[in-house]
Amino acid sequence: MKPKRLIPFVLFALWFTAACATDGPASVAELFVTPENIRLVRKADKVDVCILRHIEARVLPNGRIDWNTERYEETAFTPVPEPTAAELRDLVLNEKSYDWKATGGRRPQLYLRLRFHRGDEVVALDFCFVCHVLVVKSKGQELGHANFRPNGDLFRRAFLKIFPDDAPLRHAAQEAGLPP
Repeated sequence: MKPKRLIPFVLFALWFTAACATDGPASVAELFVTPENIRLVRKADKVDVCILRHIEARVLPNGRIDWNTERYEETAFTPVPEPTAAELRDLVLNEKSYDWKATGGRRPQLYLRLRFHRGDEVVALDFCFVCHVLVVKSKGQELGHANFRPNGDLFRRAFLKIFPDDAPLRHAAQEAGLPP
């Protein structure tokens, strides 16, 4: 290929790469969508967490999977002690907790739901420790998702303070190289 013909190709490749990278959020502000959601997390008067029970999607007679039937059931919520709530709040709102360039991957299997309450308002965060995805929800709608791998160990340590005997969480921590 001649150099003059290569330039448009390179420019197109750069544009296409940038366009694909903008599918997900690129900051905490974009992840939480509104300043009100960030303020709610910062000023929450209650923080609780539960383990999610995964209900598999139904397999149709033709062998296809009906993903609309996949769901999660909440177990009983556990109040998060203030020092751990502050630690989780700081992690959730820290730009460095996320790999903003991570894309694709497997379908997450969510395991924990962390909720920040202020009055009647709630922001929920669902965590998958296999693919390191955090999903932000408010008013029953998904706001965004991000890869929390950069601070995954810190999130696991904080959750282990709340659920020290939870076998799957301990297993995920050990696989990440954390001490037992």
